[in-house]
Amino acid sequence: MNEKKMKLMDLVFMGMGGCIGAGIFSMVGVGIGLTGRSVCLAFLVAMIFKMSQQTRMIVTSSMFSLSGGMYSQAALVLTPMLTGASALNTVVGCLSFSVFGMSLAQYTAQLFPVLAPMQKVMGVAFMALFCFIAATGVDLFSKVQNLLGISKVAALGIFIVFGMMVCNHAGFEGEPFVMNGGASFITAIALMSFTCDGISMIVNYASVSENPKKDVPKAWIIASLACAVIYALLGYVGSSLAPYGEVANQNLGWMAQRVLPTPLYVFFIVGGAMASLSTALLGGLTAYGTQLLPGVAQDGWLPKFFQSQKKSLLFIFVVSSLPILTGLTLDAVVSMMMVPGMALTFITDLRAMKMPAMFPEQWPNNAFNLKPGTFKVLMVVSMVASSLTGIFSLTSLTPALAVGTVVVTIGIFVYANYMIKSGKINITSTQDLG
Repeated sequence: MNEKKMKLMDLVFMGMGGCIGAGIFSMVGVGIGLTGRSVCLAFLVAMIFKMSQQTRMIVTSSMFSLSGGMYSQAALVLTPMLTGASALNTVVGCLSFSVFGMSLAQYTAQLFPVLAPMQKVMGVAFMALFCFIAATGVDLFSKVQNLLGISKVAALGIFIVFGMMVCNHAGFEGEPFVMNGGASFITAIALMSFTCDGISMIVNYASVSENPKKDVPKAWIIASLACAVIYALLGYVGSSLAPYGEVANQNLGWMAQRVLPTPLYVFFIVGGAMASLSTALLGGLTAYGTQLLPGVAQDGWLPKFFQSQKKSLLFIFVVSSLPILTGLTLDAVVSMMMVPGMALTFITDLRAMKMPAMFPEQWPNNAFNLKPGTFKVLMVVSMVASSLTGIFSLTSLTPALAVGTVVVTIGIFVYANYMIKSGKINITSTQDLG
């Protein structure tokens, strides 16, 4: 990916594309089910919640240009063993891409029922298409990503405009603004924070950006504020379209059918839902295949095969196609990985509190000119957020999945310890501290 450098707006659309993904099309109704019309506030708080967790990554990206993206950022402050745990967590995360391929196939089948029997083939075909686009380089990649991002925002904008004209702004009789009380509101914030993730993916493109130390922080702020406004409006409109009993736990597609003419509804599904899936898939594939996995392999955690971007994308394609072809679900894998992921985030933030002392020459150049004390406070906020997210994820699992989560977590650290003792690890992806 050396043909062209990404500009500020490329990064903004990348961040928004990673954030406004498939999750928002199903999670709005879940949030409404938990807290009613106050879901709009839950979205705003959730974005603040998520931004606190991403502060460390944005500050680090403003100080260094690292070839391994988020993996290299973690390696800056983690011990070798913990760095290995972070590396393995990245590899296992590749499995989740199959969800996007199958979801795209399902939406296609809804629009064209005759294709329903071919969903597995279509799912693999979508994976092959987007892996190819991710492998072609920044030029085509950024153009496709920006186009899909514009389409997606336009679809959501149309829904918001039409919804504002028909929704009940005064609320429905007998329904309090904060439905189900304060505990459910807090639960909604935790859940909605999952839909606010993805903006931080832009740090993985620092090495292919024109001016990463300035543009990455700017793009992060712009994308975060834009997504916060869009999400709050979606929550407001969605929760005001029908009484709580009707709209609770419905997805945006169901809501769009109530307010949009048929042609615009089709555009909403194609240009909104399917575009959201496409941008999230394309952004994830590019980040993992061209930055994260090569960075992990460079240090020895993976075979040299993965140092090739195209071969890494080929690996992702094969791995993500298997669950599609066999009909397996990745819900268990994704849920189980949330707990070790948040545990690693907590540990990384804890160790990152020493960054001002570790890098005294670079620290004055950090984004937003943060003072060491302010940075430490933000890290504490992030650790609290990570703890709550991890606890929520663990308690939401069935007993069997909870046990599986513990097994996976132990396996990650056992693998990392084995690789350290093997003598094959040489962490070099943090040496390009430009």
